[in-house]
Amino acid sequence: MSGEKARYRVLRLSHIHNNLWPEGSEVEYDGEPGTALEPLNDAAKAAKAKAKHKGDTPAAVVEPKPLNDGGNGGEGGNVGNGGDDDLDKLREEYEVLFNEKPHHNAKAETLREKIADKRTELGV
Repeated sequence: MSGEKARYRVLRLSHIHNNLWPEGSEVEYDGEPGTALEPLNDAAKAAKAKAKHKGDTPAAVVEPKPLNDGGNGGEGGNVGNGGDDDLDKLREEYEVLFNEKPHHNAKAETLREKIADKRTELGV
């Protein structure tokens, strides 16, 4: 991994580096990869494995719903840290699609539904 940059294939519409990347795009990303990124090289596989072991087992689930709206009112503590990051990404994606910020109490599941509806409407 000496100097090799992690490359991923985007599995679903994702907001990375202040850009909205459509499904199938390839992107270099040096942050902690989530479930929407498929590793393409050894550096990405190592980063994905590290991220998988860093969090709890539910982080490997395709839709990590329990982490996002676990009823803790946004106070993540140690368990909600990964969920807070995912909720932040959903809020960013919502803002890009709707040109407005989501309600501050909107849960991840609600944002996912609204984003999916908007994508369907736009044909993305």
